[in-house]
Amino acid sequence: MDREARPLPGNPRPAYPRLARRQGIEGRVLIRVAVLDSGRVGHAEVSRGSGARALDDAALAAVRRWRFHPALRRGQAIAATVTVPVVFRLED
Repeated sequence: MDREARPLPGNPRPAYPRLARRQGIEGRVLIRVAVLDSGRVGHAEVSRGSGARALDDAALAAVRRWRFHPALRRGQAIAATVTVPVVFRLED
């Protein structure tokens, strides 16, 4: 593979779930994404959860709307699967 699929700059950050923020919950979610040759998401699922369902759901909902640079093989766009981390961190 010449290049793996990667998120486009400017994809929206996931909304931090209000209750999780109030409770001080932070976490990292790994989302497994099947990226089509068009750069759109074909399928996405939680690969490794944060331990907080609200964070996992918010990350999954956001990544499903993302767009990607598709993977390339010999200069041709192809479908591929990538895992993207989504981090929820409370700001001071």
